[in-house]
Amino acid sequence: MADQIELFSGPSAVDQTGNLTIWAIPGNTISQSSPSTAALGGATCFRVTYSFTSGGWALTAPQEKLTDERLTSTQARESLGKITPALGDLTYVDSTVAGSAAVVLAAGGIFQFIERRNVAQTSLAAAAQKVRVINVNLGAQAPGPTDGTGKFTITQVVAMESLGAIVALAV
Repeated sequence: MADQIELFSGPSAVDQTGNLTIWAIPGNTISQSSPSTAALGGATCFRVTYSFTSGGWALTAPQEKLTDERLTSTQARESLGKITPALGDLTYVDSTVAGSAAVVLAAGGIFQFIERRNVAQTSLAAAAQKVRVINVNLGAQAPGPTDGTGKFTITQVVAMESLGAIVALAV
């Protein structure tokens, strides 16, 4: 493509507000490569998005950068190594409401989170929507910090089992 002047201040972007959904499912029952809308509609699947506090859901996947030194080369090269996916410790509001993260995640152990971005949280799961299945092991719930200015929270340690690729939901 020929070089062109950019006539705008960047590409349009989807706002995070209201456009993220996180489901939680105990156990390890959903395929990371072919999750289905039926599984997200099951009795053991819960939407927990709005339980999380700002910063309480932090998914990352940093990749190591390796040095590639060559004999007599005047310049060191670099190559890419392993990806180390991580889900930071969860922080969510303390609640006794059925379906809240505080209730659903209480037992800890093996869980799957399904993350859908760029689709309104008010939309039901539908075929072809892009999601990512995240397999984790959750530690015990612990009281979150108290500063006297907000809600009581719970923190929970997360050990990442595997981070699935972004895939389309099947029916």
